[in-house]
Amino acid sequence: MSAITLSSKVHASQDHVACDLDDETVLLSLRTGEYYGLNEVAASVWKLIQQPVTVEELLAALLEQFEMDDVSRCENEVIALLNQLRELELISVSI
Repeated sequence: MSAITLSSKVHASQDHVACDLDDETVLLSLRTGEYYGLNEVAASVWKLIQQPVTVEELLAALLEQFEMDDVSRCENEVIALLNQLRELELISVSI
């Protein structure tokens, strides 16, 4: 599996159902039947990747939305989240 970079394009899998609950999102994998809860920031990521987007574009949107100052920390945390979502086969990644 290739590393996710700023130029990687990510997109939510179609094999799921999502439901918003307050500031969170709950995902149900139709393949596995497992549920996943996403906190406010992860839910924002999920909404932004409903259409293919580069990680760089995703980060720019999140930095604006949440007014984060630490760009490096945001990048590391978003890439870690995307790696988790990819391992769960909830997203597709093209390098």
